[in-house]
Amino acid sequence: MNRRYCFGIASVLYFLCFITACGLLANAFGIMNFSHSVKIISDAGLVLSGYAASFFYCLYLGGKKACRFMKKFLFFLFGFYILMLVDFTLIDDGFGRNIFNFLSWNKGAFREYINESTNLVPFATVKLFINGYFNDKLSFGDTVINLFGNFLAFMPLPLFVCMFFKKFKSGLKIFIIVLISVIAIELLQFLFLTGSSDIDDVILNTSGAMLFYYFINEKRISKGISKLTFGVWNNEECKN
Repeated sequence: MNRRYCFGIASVLYFLCFITACGLLANAFGIMNFSHSVKIISDAGLVLSGYAASFFYCLYLGGKKACRFMKKFLFFLFGFYILMLVDFTLIDDGFGRNIFNFLSWNKGAFREYINESTNLVPFATVKLFINGYFNDKLSFGDTVINLFGNFLAFMPLPLFVCMFFKKFKSGLKIFIIVLISVIAIELLQFLFLTGSSDIDDVILNTSGAMLFYYFINEKRISKGISKLTFGVWNNEECKN
């Protein structure tokens, strides 16, 4: 593809990315009011358009410049992922989160949280959602968001850790990092009395992340990721 075309496509995609980012900021400051599903779609659109724009811009740059630029973008994307994770797990009203609950902390509120939003029995919540769907008490969408959302939430973490922190690329180290991260989120939810502190979240979050870890480290998949990241995944082109 002609490099000028790549630059033009990248410019259009970056403009779309900018518009989406402005919309999300307006929603965050209350200027606009996105529904929960629109917010999720907008976040996904921002990530995809940002990556696509960076991909075409890297085609325009070529060589080591492409690798270095993509590395900077992916590091920025890592930071954005962390912000999204904090938002969805601790802050987002759409998921029933309110980090300021702790300001009205009292024994009654704490007892209510323990009784209604804490689960230490493995797969109890999973069964609850599945039974709720089959008994027509929960919609298919709510069931999918709660179960598969938790399964997918921490999947990007192994990708970024393996990419930027090569010393932690082994399966055991990734497992420890993921487990500590998931438990930290659950403890923060417990301390701030927001969301739910649930052993099923730990199981689903960790299982999804580790499944994705082994998937991305399969030889053919790893080569594909390296091409899509212009060598950043294996740090190939940046060194040459």
